[in-house]
Amino acid sequence: MSSADNIERSIAELNLTTRAETDKRILNDAYAALGKAVHKQQPMTGTGIGRMVLRSRFAVPAAIAAMILLAFALFVNNQTGKAVNIKGIYGALSEVQNIHISEFQAGRTSPDQQIWASETLGVKLFKTELGNQEQYTLWDTKNRVKMIKYLSSNAVHTEPITQQMLAEFEKSAAGSADMVPFSDGNDIPSDAQWSWIDDREVSAAVPGTKAYDLNWIAKSTDSQAVVHRKWRVFVEERTNLPRRIEWYAKSGPEDEYGFEKSVVVAYPSEDEIQDIIKNIFGPRDDRPDDPEFIGTPGAQR
Repeated sequence: MSSADNIERSIAELNLTTRAETDKRILNDAYAALGKAVHKQQPMTGTGIGRMVLRSRFAVPAAIAAMILLAFALFVNNQTGKAVNIKGIYGALSEVQNIHISEFQAGRTSPDQQIWASETLGVKLFKTELGNQEQYTLWDTKNRVKMIKYLSSNAVHTEPITQQMLAEFEKSAAGSADMVPFSDGNDIPSDAQWSWIDDREVSAAVPGTKAYDLNWIAKSTDSQAVVHRKWRVFVEERTNLPRRIEWYAKSGPEDEYGFEKSVVVAYPSEDEIQDIIKNIFGPRDDRPDDPEFIGTPGAQR
């Protein structure tokens, strides 16, 4: 088998998928390099046969080198563009123990809701804007206590968490964070399209990340209506964890996607989450054991 055949086979085995613009740019660079190599090695004197032999002697290795450069460039581009698989994001999120999520509806500059959650502490803290009031709700599942505090008051309402309350909370909380489009990565439709966004301006919105889109058609179970959806995620390269998530939708394939909401994600430590809870509800040691009266010193029932 010839060297050219080996190179062709190696390129085919890479199973590359890149954008047309990127491929064209890489091909142009490779052919330019090939042209320079041949021109540089072309002898200036000698018979026609001698010139042909010398050109063959030097230009063929140069051509092979250029093709290797092309294969390598396409491979590197593919690794850069396809480095993150969507199921890899699901896998990375499944390992997270502590998280902070800020949800923004379209047109809003301040979050409508923030959530701090710690698997190790067994707590979920919600901060919600209700009109002109801000409310904190803490679900302490380890101690089976739910606490509510309005920022406009020092009072803390508390109640014990029953088994029924816990079951309902876990069911509702499972899909409330708007982190991923499907609760399980295996539920992603087979015809959904996952693609890297080859646009530096888009990725620059969240430094240190690469941006990806998941496009799919959501079909209603009780009607023939469909919605075209797009889930854009900015993924931290080192960890495969999302740093920002954007949701888009449109009615028809020819329509423009409309922005719906975004989610900003951080990964605090357990100590940081404990400090936030202490600042809101007071240190645990300062709280009476009576579950009907838990909160900062002097808190009202």
